[in-house]
Amino acid sequence: MTSNPAEYAINADAPAPPPAAAHTTDYMIGPVAAALDIMLEFENGQRELRVADIARRIGVTRNKAFRLIKTLESRGFLQRMGDHYRVGSRLLTLGEVAAKPIEALRAAAQPELQALQVQTNETVYLITPVGNEAICISRIESTHSLRISVDVGAKRPLDSGAGQKMLLSGQDEQRLAQVLSHRGPAFTEHTITDESELRHQLDEIRQRGYSLSLGEVDAGAGAVAAPVYDYSGVMIAALVIGGAMARVSANLDGVWKELVVSAAHRISVTLGFQDK
Repeated sequence: MTSNPAEYAINADAPAPPPAAAHTTDYMIGPVAAALDIMLEFENGQRELRVADIARRIGVTRNKAFRLIKTLESRGFLQRMGDHYRVGSRLLTLGEVAAKPIEALRAAAQPELQALQVQTNETVYLITPVGNEAICISRIESTHSLRISVDVGAKRPLDSGAGQKMLLSGQDEQRLAQVLSHRGPAFTEHTITDESELRHQLDEIRQRGYSLSLGEVDAGAGAVAAPVYDYSGVMIAALVIGGAMARVSANLDGVWKELVVSAAHRISVTLGFQDK
């Protein structure tokens, strides 16, 4: 059965959601950023869009949107379907290139995730930094009825939570300043909102080599995380154990800390990392 492309189109007269805050720098090229913004409109599962939809969503005139779209179409990044556009096949090629290091990371981490989940019976997951966020690329859930549930592909800001702060601690000062300048509202009363306090915590995380959180993202949850490094010594991921606070708070800074740090180190070694 063939679907009508119009079934997936957005009503051009419907109000658009507010655009995400743009992270601008003096080095950005406006038309390139606008073209990338068009591609990002398809990131949330929107299959097809019209020129008017795209213009409204990225905040440009229809004429400018049309010219950007035709440029992307000429390079294979968009494909025209009647009066709608969808993601083009060129992204499949780029996606395969991007997926290779992620798949290598997943393969190296999978045995350790499985072992940690058996040892703790809590949800264990792996996150990597993407822009100002962390994205989950692999997870094994706890069998407890009350547990943390983290979907693969789920994103969180880098400034809250054990795994996210672990990743943030590995960023350089320029990147750190950018993340801190675009912070959103607090998730809970335990979310660290003071920049000085957060920077102090990041210093502590760097010194001790692991990260803790209790109720920062979800009021009833806690987590402990450790860094994963690639062969060049760059932190590329964080390995996290998380669970209900009532059950995990006594274990986070004890045996689980040792377990997650050791497991993350073994993943790093598998990826070619060597201790100095």
